Amino acid sequence: MRKLLLLPLGAAFGLLSLSLPGCGTKATTEAATPAVQARALENTLMARHDSLMGQTEQLFELKAQLTAAKVPANAPVLAKMQTASQAMMTWMHAYQPPDSTAPAPQRLTYLQDQQTQLLAVAQQITAALDSGNATLRRATPAAAPAAPQPK
Repeated sequence: MRKLLLLPLGAAFGLLSLSLPGCGTKATTEAATPAVQARALENTLMARHDSLMGQTEQLFELKAQLTAAKVPANAPVLAKMQTASQAMMTWMHAYQPPDSTAPAPQRLTYLQDQQTQLLAVAQQITAALDSGNATLRRATPAAAPAAPQPK
């Protein structure tokens, strides 16, 4: 039985260009241009955004669980979670896709700055999730083992 190897389209074309004579040099030269770098960085940035949106949803769910647990010491954790989700919303509202008619180096610089900002937001979200999960684990007692059922 043969196994299929599934690759993203870009990776498949990259492998194809390595195996075809004369294709590797153009792809290498093209990949180094600021316009191509900007496009790739914008795609990476949007993929990171999508991933963080999922984590932001986890923040909301975890916040609800912590609130339901009514642990007195969870107020700082809830504030940390609120700050992290607000940082994500602030970034999203401030982000403007770069003007496609702007010079590529200018777009690339803007996107690099946005990547740095989004990385900081990601770190806030991760830290808030870690704190929230740790607090929830401390707040909820371990589940007692189930009593054996009579036979």
